[in-house]
Formats: sequence, structure tokens, C-alpha cells
Amino acid sequence: MSRWGLLVVCTIAVRALGDEARDFVALSDAQRRELVATSSREVLEQLMKDTPQAKLLAMGQRIIVGINSYRYRMVKQERVKGELLPEQTVDVFVREAPFAVRMHFVKGPGAGRKLLFNPATRANQFRVHEAGFLAIAGAIWLSIDSSFAKADSNHTVREAGVGPLLSRLVRDTERARAVGGFPLVPEGWNAEGEYCASYLSPVATPPFDYAKTKICTDLASGVPMKIEGYGLKGELLEKWHFFAFKPDPLTPEFFDPEKANL
Repeated sequence: MSRWGLLVVCTIAVRALGDEARDFVALSDAQRRELVATSSREVLEQLMKDTPQAKLLAMGQRIIVGINSYRYRMVKQERVKGELLPEQTVDVFVREAPFAVRMHFVKGPGAGRKLLFNPATRANQFRVHEAGFLAIAGAIWLSIDSSFAKADSNHTVREAGVGPLLSRLVRDTERARAVGGFPLVPEGWNAEGEYCASYLSPVATPPFDYAKTKICTDLASGVPMKIEGYGLKGELLEKWHFFAFKPDPLTPEFFDPEKANL
């Protein structure tokens, strides 16, 4: 079948879903999962193309707020002060409200490090326990703006978690409206079955963080699982890849520095 013929078939199939299903972001969790399970990739891809990126981000943000506490494994990489640092694999545990986060570094620089930030305990400090020789110092408190905290990241621990990252991207899309918005470039499905699209940042003052942002969304959960930012020359600036994402009713004790043995 020609691309034109396939487009016609997909368009007819999408229309057949009904108005409620066509507004993908308005579906309940159960409706969204059923739609994804029973629809072809071609139909789902057309739905993604018909859904503005701002709505997809807002949907992900709403889902995260509804879940509130969750865990996932993250592979992250950042360009800090012009240097692209090695990848780090981190197990992340987040409570969105009241905000708290724990991070256990599994692989890469800092492997073995354990970090906890709970603003209800100390608003501007996080507790960290290093591995290896540095473990002799035990767990210590550090400022979230300390040189240690900024050694391998452009962001503070206040920005950890899927929710804060989505909030930053939502703010960018809102700011972009005044300068024409973000042109969207569909990129299709990745190996994990997530739908990917990139949006290009318009010229603005101050400039946006990235010239191009690539987002890959897991349609069943409604949450972006891969976010990558690129510079004007196509160089990677930052990436966050999320795996094994799942809700988790984390207890208050889990984020208590004393009771968590951290």
C-alpha cells in the first residue's frame, strides 16, 4: 500500500475511534491502556501526530501528580562546562508532594553513592553517603548549591524526578508561544516501543536550554521515558532515559534521613 493509501486508512481508523478516543490526553488510565493495547501502531502514530506536544507534556505531568510517589531506573548523561561526562545509572525514588527524593547511584561515576533530599527536614541541604574510600566519612549534609552537587550535573537535587523535568519542559512550551511555538518533527517508534518526536526551539532571549528536544513517550503509561536535549551543532547536551517506571507507595520513613539509615 502506498504512503498516501496508508494515511487514508489511518485517518479513517482514527475517526472511527470516536471523539473521546481521538482526544488522547483526555482518556482515563484504563481507557488509554485499552486503546494502546487494541490499536495498530499506524493508528497510534496518527494520534500522536494529531496531539500537540504541549498537551502530551501536560498529560504526563498530570499523570505524575496523580501517581505522586514512584520509582524508576535512570540512565543520565550531561554536558557540564562544555565536557560531555560519562553516563550514570541511578535508581530514583520520588515523592512529588510533599517533595522528597532518594537516589542510589548504580553504575558510572559516583557508583555506590546514596543521596536523600527532603526539604521538610532541611530545605537547602541534602544528605549523601559515598562509597569506597570516601565512605569512611559516613553520611554528611551538603548544600544543594555546593561545588560537589554541581560537579556532575547542571541541575540541583530540587529538579530530580520526572515531575520537575516535565514542569521545566511545560514552561518552555508556554514561553515558546510568544515566538511562534516549537516546530514538531515526528520521529516514529524506538526499539522500546515508545513514540518519539523532536521539537525545535525558536530564537529567543534568553535562549532555550536546547536547540532540539527529543521526547519518547510510553503511550500505555502516558509518561515520557526518554528526553534528550541537543545544541545548535547537533551535539548532545543532556539525556535522561527512564526504565522500570512504576508507582510505589513510599512511606514517610523512607525519606527520613535517620530512619532510612542514611
